[in-house]
Amino acid sequence: MISTNFDRDEYQSTRIAKAIEEGQEFVPDGDGEKWYTVVCANGEDWKYIHDRIVENDCDEDNIPTQHRDCVDESKSCSRMGSFLLNDAEAEDLRNHPKVLDIELDPAHYEGTFKGVEDRPRYNFIDKFDSNVSIGRDFTTSFFPTTPGSNLLSRTGASIWRHSYKDDPWDGISDTSILVGNPKVLGDGTDVDVIVCDESAWYGHIEFIKTGVGEPNNFVGGNVLREGFAPSATTGVCGVLDMVLDTPYYLDPDFFEADPANRLTVRWDGTTVPVESVARDWWRNESTTYRSAKYVGTNSGGTAIIGSAEDFGTVSVNTAQTRANSNGSNTAQHTSGGYHGTPCMAQAYGKTHGFAYNSNKWHMSIIWRTGSQNISNMFRILKIFHQLKPNRTSDNTKNPTITSHSWGRSYSFGDGYYFYRTTSSGVSFTTSSKPAFLNNFYGGNKHEKWERQTQSETVLGHEMLDAGVIFLSAAGNNNQKQVLPGHPDYDNYHGSTSTYSFSDAEYYGRMTHRPGFPNSIGYVSNYMGTGQGGYRTFTIGALDSNMNSTSYERKASYSNMGEGIDCYAIGADSLSATDDNSGSRKDRYDAYYRIDSNYNIVTSGGTQSDDSQDREFGGTSSACPVTCGIMATKLQFNRDWTWENMKDWLKYEVEDQSSARFYSSQDEATSATDTRYNTYYSLQGDNRKIIYDAPSGGEPSEEIKISGNGLTITGVNLKIV
Repeated sequence: MISTNFDRDEYQSTRIAKAIEEGQEFVPDGDGEKWYTVVCANGEDWKYIHDRIVENDCDEDNIPTQHRDCVDESKSCSRMGSFLLNDAEAEDLRNHPKVLDIELDPAHYEGTFKGVEDRPRYNFIDKFDSNVSIGRDFTTSFFPTTPGSNLLSRTGASIWRHSYKDDPWDGISDTSILVGNPKVLGDGTDVDVIVCDESAWYGHIEFIKTGVGEPNNFVGGNVLREGFAPSATTGVCGVLDMVLDTPYYLDPDFFEADPANRLTVRWDGTTVPVESVARDWWRNESTTYRSAKYVGTNSGGTAIIGSAEDFGTVSVNTAQTRANSNGSNTAQHTSGGYHGTPCMAQAYGKTHGFAYNSNKWHMSIIWRTGSQNISNMFRILKIFHQLKPNRTSDNTKNPTITSHSWGRSYSFGDGYYFYRTTSSGVSFTTSSKPAFLNNFYGGNKHEKWERQTQSETVLGHEMLDAGVIFLSAAGNNNQKQVLPGHPDYDNYHGSTSTYSFSDAEYYGRMTHRPGFPNSIGYVSNYMGTGQGGYRTFTIGALDSNMNSTSYERKASYSNMGEGIDCYAIGADSLSATDDNSGSRKDRYDAYYRIDSNYNIVTSGGTQSDDSQDREFGGTSSACPVTCGIMATKLQFNRDWTWENMKDWLKYEVEDQSSARFYSSQDEATSATDTRYNTYYSLQGDNRKIIYDAPSGGEPSEEIKISGNGLTITGVNLKIV
């Protein structure tokens, strides 16, 4: 492979500067005379055209009436040459029956044309070794009671739709089951992808290296593999727990100093910390519980006060166990909830995710027994990113990207609204709300915007400062989200007609601002605009169905507006699930077996629990899908920041055509504007559906050179 890191702007500016330095010619401005190359079908036609153009007072149609110089006879080619023509003459000559083509002379105007198209041709690879079935809006044939081998590796639109800019279902029914082989640019190698959600089942076959129905280049295993440390082994499960496994990854010397008491072998063969020892590593700043390098000098260690290593303590939940949060090959997680498993699968599952070769991490947060609170989550993500070991091949740190399909909400009742004004509030009731509040359904829930001084927001800000890339679901209220500077940014509601703007900000009653956690990481000069904005990525949901004219559209419930960075498949997507899900679909590859040496075997050993799929939806689905795609961009652009990723979205992921993505009416502009009632309206947002667009860093097409005794030599040899 010949790889390149291609930055279009940098390349173009460098190319032009070099051309000027070398005295190369550029196409002049205006419609005056320029060098035009004229191409004919044969030498006879060329001579005829040449002789007519150079003669005086030619009266033949589509030939200049005045003599024009032939400035390049191009004797090496008998059917072309260059003339000095003005733009009108060139256009007229183009219509002559003996002229095959006419263009500005690229050989003369090297400054304009030389190297302008010298870009990589990217190597898209087939994900699987054969075609698979792909569904968007599923039919019963996609979910038979006993799936056949034709449904091995079946996947949903989360992969197929986002492999391309254009919709693969364009022009056909969205219920059509397609058969094909998705093509991908990357797989997330050497990127840490962290899904922060409910507890999840690590034993699902989506995360297990079985050798059956997997991507062509699927590696499997996890970062605690053999060679990482003397006691480490290679496990068949790819997912690790951020609380229970990170301590060993960050501090192997401590655990290897007493492996008999500090380490154990997980059900899949991975050597992991003893649960209590891992929790104590976080909770205690003492050389009894961690290496001295992670203990401050004021506590008897060697960590410099204020350094990343001097992170103090994190009061992780002592009830977190692998049984509660992870499960095993034969047992589901016991803390309840199904949400984590499909989110993980759509980020990095081997069938349902883009980042199937990433370093796969998971953290159980908020809702379930033993899960971590939000403050702990932000602290752990920051510590992990700052202290994880560098990649041995080049001594660089792996990028970190995280997916968050959760949000904070609260309920409100009767009150007063303040819309694009600072005057007295307007009364409303929950049974008679203005149009802009109509869509706060589900117990009148609103995603809560948190003030930037709120402690969790500050912790999130510091996590982003450390370099973590943070994606969050937009929310499912069908509500417009805008950025600072928009007329609706300061809209709010309160309990009295004189309710103050400052109180609304403090208590999170802002109706059109991004909710929490989308609102962490505020910066006053966003992307050089001079306006405020957020370093997070807010992901909206794309509908599985199209409208009556076959336009794609956002999901009816998805939040929208300029605050949404992009849309991805949400409604009725396909993903893995666990036994806590109420509706499950059987898989052809439902079971696997592990023997006593932790090998996958076809007979004997211990049979796993039943791996199943489910239809999954919401912006909860769109977020991990997007996270997986972005991880494949970080794979080839390891120094990218959130700004680089925003630039890629803006400039490389082309907006959908208005003829293909339903945007409905223009943006609503008043509190009672009925345009708020249009479920599929984008409310002024761009038509950005994320897809696997090249970033410039991906490998170029493989070049195969063969021949007996072939030798290629050169100093600083460059192949373009």
